[in-house]
Amino acid sequence: MLIIPAIDLKKGRCVRLTQGAKESTKIYNGDPAEIAAQYEAEGATRLHVVNLDGAFGDSDSENIKAARRIFKAVTIPVQFGGGITGTADVERLLDTGARYVIVGTLAQEQPDLLKEMVKRFGSKIIVGIDAKDGVVRTRGWEQSAQTRAADLALAVATAGVGRIVYTDIARDGMLTGVNLAATSEIARTSGLRVTASGGVGSLDDLQKLKEIEADGVDSVIVGKALYEGRFTLKEALNVA
Repeated sequence: MLIIPAIDLKKGRCVRLTQGAKESTKIYNGDPAEIAAQYEAEGATRLHVVNLDGAFGDSDSENIKAARRIFKAVTIPVQFGGGITGTADVERLLDTGARYVIVGTLAQEQPDLLKEMVKRFGSKIIVGIDAKDGVVRTRGWEQSAQTRAADLALAVATAGVGRIVYTDIARDGMLTGVNLAATSEIARTSGLRVTASGGVGSLDDLQKLKEIEADGVDSVIVGKALYEGRFTLKEALNVA
């Protein structure tokens, strides 16, 4: 089980939201690039960076600057998501240091463009599926797509995508545990590799995730639990 520390950016600063709500923003001290370098020093082999302003459709210039500093600060792969609207965004991010680019709303609203991206960039394209009560939400989680998460997972598999990041919005930032059943369903339905996201609050949550690894859930994103000191990255890696 791969442990992937998360750095969520808003106005160039590290933050965490609760259930994706803007008004729940909590700012954490520390330079994003320094935090990224520390995660690498502690043993992380991949990082997850989210451009929250881009996801919400707000100006994200400070986040892009912070992301570029992160890319330069580490040697491990960085997957970047939030506000990706076309191939130009993907090219720019890959050129400046991202190893993978996560698309969310685009995968739901522009399936033909997703197919073109996969043909062009291959496994560098990851699809983020964010759902509440099993229904996909888009545009910074603020709109319901009226599509079942499992159906979208099947569609992106058909498009040639190899990996999904699945987030249960109701669990995100709550530290109450991952939605194991829904995450497992996404993996089994799509046949793809799945990264779990949302809800990790304890080492026991990580242990439980290992029980569905055989379904295709081979990695997990951990954010707030690390910021809040629920456990250390070293402890998480030991469990994994």
